[in-house]
Amino acid sequence: MKIGIVSAEPSGDLLGSKILSKLEEKFEDLEVVGVGDGPLVQKNISTDREILEIMGLVDPILNFQKIINFRNNLIQKFIDENIDIFIGIDAPDFNFEIHKKLQKKGIKTVHVVCPSVWAWRPGRVKQFNYVDYMLCLFPFELEYCANVNKQAFCIGHPLLDKQKDFENDDKENIICIMPGSRKAEIQNNLEVMIDGFNQFNFEEKYKAIIPIYKEDDKYLIQDKIQKHKNITFANVESSEILKKAKAAVVCSGTATLEALLAEVPTTVIYKTNWFNHLVLKNLMMSEFVSIPNIIADEEIFFELLQSNATPENIAHDLNSNLADYEFRKEMIQAVKAKLGKTNLEFFCNRLYEDCRS
Repeated sequence: MKIGIVSAEPSGDLLGSKILSKLEEKFEDLEVVGVGDGPLVQKNISTDREILEIMGLVDPILNFQKIINFRNNLIQKFIDENIDIFIGIDAPDFNFEIHKKLQKKGIKTVHVVCPSVWAWRPGRVKQFNYVDYMLCLFPFELEYCANVNKQAFCIGHPLLDKQKDFENDDKENIICIMPGSRKAEIQNNLEVMIDGFNQFNFEEKYKAIIPIYKEDDKYLIQDKIQKHKNITFANVESSEILKKAKAAVVCSGTATLEALLAEVPTTVIYKTNWFNHLVLKNLMMSEFVSIPNIIADEEIFFELLQSNATPENIAHDLNSNLADYEFRKEMIQAVKAKLGKTNLEFFCNRLYEDCRS
């Protein structure tokens, strides 16, 4: 059995690794080709995915031909390698064209992480028929998957398997700062996070720590924090910092779920260029951008987007989170209880039977 895979970012690497490990229990001699990093490196796939880190609306347009060429080369590689199954992880604007082309070749297609059609661009559900199996991370997403070609499953978020890594009752005077896993996110968000922390920490009672996922990010972050004595970074899992932290300031994305698991009162920020913001603002359907708030249908994590993401507002929210610590923690625990557990068994059994037939 040969599987093609495309993972664009760290959270996708973790998902892909867990799915492949489970499929290895079903299929003998599983071979993997494609693009990824992190734990997926063990599968000897390419780590050359810098083009997939391009985000927003402007930069993809400026790099349109490079992205198309990269995708076409991948499609051809998958066809030449005669893969049986293609697994696209998140990055729907990139992966759905691969699903479309490979499905026409009789290759089974699996998309991991349901596109956020409940939040913006609902018309994308029309493309779901290019996907044989949609793997959702949250139960509420299943209701949007009627157009999937074969079946949708809720597999739960892989971070749920690591809940114990986030548990710790012994909190320290630490603020966890997570500016994002992509260079553009770090460049857009880190500086205002630093300034906000410094305004909050004028009495210098706290220390801010930034967990680093990739070695390449170290130099970018180091350059921005070298003049700030109470801010440092650590090349460790984010859970190691979050479980000790009394509060967090994080970029919108997987980090919000990590903060939820660690039961840390959190402020979510996101800054992008003005054009991206203008377009996204008009396309957004959800009142919130962070998954914990969407699940709760209320603001359990403060959200500061674009012009509202100022040092003054970040400092204010940090003080509020610490002043109302127990109340915030109770709200977080109530949402955390709704996440359920991970389960890949039903999907893997269904795919196995499909391949046998």
